[in-house]
Amino acid sequence: MIQYCRALFRNLRHRQALNEELDEELSAYVESVVKDKVCRGISPEEAIREARLEIGGLEQVKQGVRDARKGAFVEGLMQDLRYALRTLAGSFGFSSIIVLTLALGIGANSAIFTLFNGVLLKPLPYPDSTRLVMLWETLVRNGALDGVAPANYYDWHRETHSFEKMAAIDPYPDFILTGSGSAQRLAGAAVSQEFFSLLGVHMALGRDFLPEEDKPGSRQAVILSYSTWMRLFGGRTDVVGQSIRLNDASYSIVGVLPRNFYLVSKAADYQSRNRIDIWTPLALPSPPAAWQRGTHPLCVFARLKPGISLQQAQADLNVVAGNLQLLYPNDDKDRGIAATPLESHVVEGIRVALFTLLAAVVMVLLLACANIANLMLTRGAARQKEIAVRIALGAGRMRIARQLLTESLVLSLVGGSLGFAILLVSVPALVRHLPADVPRAADVSIDWRVVLFTSLLSILTGILFGLVPLYQARRVSANDSLKQGGGAVAADHSRVQNSLTVAQLAIAVILLAGAGLMTKSLWRLTEVSPGFRTDHILTARLSLPPQYANGFVFGTGKHPRISQFEDELLQRMRAVPGVQSAAFASYLPMSGVDNSWAFYIAGRAPNPPGVFDVTHYRPVSAGYFETMGIPVLRGRTFSESDTDGSPLEVVINETMARTWWGSQTPVGQHIRFGDQHWRTVIGVVGDVHHDSLADTPEPDMYVPYGQVPNVEARPVIVVRTAIEPDSVVSALRSAVSDVDPNVPIDQIESMKQLVYGSESESRFRTAFVLTFAFLALFVASIGLYGVMSYSVTQRTREFGIRIAIGATRGAVLRAVLARAAKFVCIGVCVGVAGALVLTRLIASLLFGVRPVDISIFVSVPVLLIAIAFIASYFPAKRASSVNPMDALRYE
Repeated sequence: MIQYCRALFRNLRHRQALNEELDEELSAYVESVVKDKVCRGISPEEAIREARLEIGGLEQVKQGVRDARKGAFVEGLMQDLRYALRTLAGSFGFSSIIVLTLALGIGANSAIFTLFNGVLLKPLPYPDSTRLVMLWETLVRNGALDGVAPANYYDWHRETHSFEKMAAIDPYPDFILTGSGSAQRLAGAAVSQEFFSLLGVHMALGRDFLPEEDKPGSRQAVILSYSTWMRLFGGRTDVVGQSIRLNDASYSIVGVLPRNFYLVSKAADYQSRNRIDIWTPLALPSPPAAWQRGTHPLCVFARLKPGISLQQAQADLNVVAGNLQLLYPNDDKDRGIAATPLESHVVEGIRVALFTLLAAVVMVLLLACANIANLMLTRGAARQKEIAVRIALGAGRMRIARQLLTESLVLSLVGGSLGFAILLVSVPALVRHLPADVPRAADVSIDWRVVLFTSLLSILTGILFGLVPLYQARRVSANDSLKQGGGAVAADHSRVQNSLTVAQLAIAVILLAGAGLMTKSLWRLTEVSPGFRTDHILTARLSLPPQYANGFVFGTGKHPRISQFEDELLQRMRAVPGVQSAAFASYLPMSGVDNSWAFYIAGRAPNPPGVFDVTHYRPVSAGYFETMGIPVLRGRTFSESDTDGSPLEVVINETMARTWWGSQTPVGQHIRFGDQHWRTVIGVVGDVHHDSLADTPEPDMYVPYGQVPNVEARPVIVVRTAIEPDSVVSALRSAVSDVDPNVPIDQIESMKQLVYGSESESRFRTAFVLTFAFLALFVASIGLYGVMSYSVTQRTREFGIRIAIGATRGAVLRAVLARAAKFVCIGVCVGVAGALVLTRLIASLLFGVRPVDISIFVSVPVLLIAIAFIASYFPAKRASSVNPMDALRYE
């Protein structure tokens, strides 16, 4: 290949020399013409004028020479293309195998690149998105990010100087739509007035919120998402100015967002994974109330001023954080402020997974190129005499190389075109099956980057697998190839082919090791007990209208309407045939919704200012633990008598008991929230995985529904059945409608579906890598079979002679298998060494498995050796069956 590049360089340099030679000849000719005319008595001026006329003619001659050369090059290129098409069409089966292999490899790479491009490479769908940041409160003791208190946001907005705009969003409000058929729950978000202008969003209809609408007590305005506008109003353009009934109040529609707008974020930022249907003003008081410095519901966006770096903005925020710590030590001591670029924040945690998938498909493509190069070598060996004849008739090495490279590029471009067709079909399917936690799924589409990537990949693969035949053609000797045998070239060919096969086996080992680790990790994950039973449990979310909470005051119990609704619904569901038990909860495991509260333990010294003991806060009704199958370890759980009139009680989980009481029993101890009343710990239950099976259980505190210190507007009903959970869905809908038709019910899922969905990202990632690994194993096996078949074909005469002089067929069989075993062992060793290094890069994706797992690193080589033995056995069997007389007449 190096000599080929040198020859190409010499050819280019030769062309330049020819042009320079023409220029020198023209200059010398003009000089001689002028001298001759002056010697004949013509004045120098007249001689130069006549010489210029002759120069024009010579320039035309020179340009004609150049055009002829260019035309000859183009004609030669077209001739190479026509010959390549005829040659490849003549070996249709061979060409089809290569094109199909390339199509699968290029299509798979382009599909994963489309995902990679949409999530990581595309700019965010906002103007000048590189200046967008998110602002967080941070806990100084561990650097953890936290939501923002409304009062702190108010101070940040006034005191910082590095931001062009700053806006906040409260993503938790829900709205109940009435007045248009059955009640519907709409996911809402409350935003400050500058939110949409900060993101650079212009309304499709109507206008943005006005400053006066973002104040307490102002008229209630609402902006609709595009999908909500289409669903509720059918895309009518006269919707602006109309009223809509939300939470039993009238709201005026002032705008409709554009079709392509969506809020870029991580699902974990907003807990709920649903889309946002409607937007309302945040309407914070100015200044906020004192209590609004102790709650942290907001997410804050900001746009940097032009010329201000992130480091400068962070320094500005540090000053503001220091001032707030001094002014409000009870709430802001040991709390800082962190600015993170929106682009990097959104994709945090998914980069490694995407790079892993991309690396896997690149390895598959490299393996496919090696296999195709092997096929091209085999085909090239059969064409050695053809190439030798062409060389003998005067074809130059560059001409032969250009012809072979043209054939490779034709194959790769056809394979790339078919791969692009596969891409067009696979991308929509890929997007449909993406896990819910993958950010920016809406941006995963085919754009110019994907088209450019596919085109370049097609060309590069054509060059890559075309290099080996070029190297082989360079070694062709016309004299040797026209003779019978050509052993030197065949030996060189065999070495290259064996090297490629070793590379294929090594890549297959790396992919199989990675897939094995991820498969074992997923298996370990599915073996984790979630802490509750998942079979025969139906869950559904209810949205209670705001009037259910009117008049609620802690200490007097829940509003009678809430208690009455929940009690009546539970009674109706418990009476449904096939239902064993039913209960309510506020934060269901695996739902993506959670809450935490600070608490104090009686009899213990108070923590330093700004340091709190925090636990997850989970209101549940009586019967919840029995319905979910959560084991009771000590004490008891809640009963129907645990209401507002009974002593205040709490149940904690095992992790909370171990964290704060150690080996002592917490039953009978007292804790409280903030300034609320003391509660008695009456029981300890088993740990529950609330976020995902891979997470370590955290401290949990359960409070009876009749004694909650705040109203839960989105309770989840949990129903245990003796039959299939889906069988009672209609009964559940009817029961809710009978109790109150204005209460929407949604997110109806079985507990098994929720748990399965929590593992979706691991399943998706593992399925892809496992598919690519087995594809690599298949391609490597085919490559090994091809090498052995070619080797047997080349050595047919040798085997015939061995058998003729007394060698047993078993000895020939063992000799062929021993040769195969040699480079199989080399490939496996190289692959294991590579896997030991590369699998460490996916350590963060594994659960319960070390990157160097002995069982995987033993089983993968054994599997590959077994398959390699099968792939080698049949050619070896054919070698041992050679007829000596036929072999001696070979060739």
